[in-house]
Amino acid sequence: NRIPGLLFADDAVVLTDSAENLQTSLDAISAWSDAWEMAVNASKCAIMAINCDDAVEMTLQRQTIRTTDNYTYLGYIMNSKWGVSDTIKNNKLKAQKALYSAYGFLNRSNVLTALKIKFINSALLPIGCYGGETFRMSEARCHPIQTVIDQATRLVAKVGKSAAMERIREELGITSVFLRTSIARERAIIKWPASKTWIAEIINKPIKAQKSTWVTGSSRWIKRYCQTDAAGQTPKNKIQRELDWPASNLPYTEAGPPGHREIGNWQLLNCSAPVQHQNHQ
Repeated sequence: NRIPGLLFADDAVVLTDSAENLQTSLDAISAWSDAWEMAVNASKCAIMAINCDDAVEMTLQRQTIRTTDNYTYLGYIMNSKWGVSDTIKNNKLKAQKALYSAYGFLNRSNVLTALKIKFINSALLPIGCYGGETFRMSEARCHPIQTVIDQATRLVAKVGKSAAMERIREELGITSVFLRTSIARERAIIKWPASKTWIAEIINKPIKAQKSTWVTGSSRWIKRYCQTDAAGQTPKNKIQRELDWPASNLPYTEAGPPGHREIGNWQLLNCSAPVQHQNHQ
């Protein structure tokens, strides 16, 4: 019988709905390993109980497996509360490490600015936005990572902390962490239902819960802020910040730009001009 779980290269995760079923799966793994004379390194294994009582003592090949409150799988930190704060903190530290290693490159005046911008877009941002589909569409959650990207942007633009970073990012063509992760989440909720993995079943048949889940939260945001231009086309994002429009097109008054409304962490502009997706074709 197949054991429910995830398998990628040499990383394996066993998923069960009870402690008894988990021990049964571990016994099956032990029997298979003994039959093929293979040893499992139990010191690298851990048990994490999610929304249930503390995990009981489990054994794998006669070795006791430790329990933990968080677990790193393929570079993504998961915890028993399904929070993303640990992952965001980890991404920030990794982005900082990459920034410090390239500090001399970004600070050199004889290096083309285009190359520095390419480094930020192709190296720093992917590191900071890893797993960004789970960050939720919240600018506050992305702020710790954005501070690292802004530090690199200041080095490239040769400006201080008082500079308007949104305008500088627009001029240099650097996408904010908030928009990049939001677009990634929108793309995921649209494309993943057609994949041949568990995520398709989870999205197509969401669980009924009182709290907001990843599926229901994403669907609610897309329904509120996105629209479909034509059948079969990817919904285009209506959410645009003021920096996406020239100042001449949006005259400001004391009450703010015309048609401007602030909704949570989003800026919604009711402009007469057609709104374009953040990823320009």
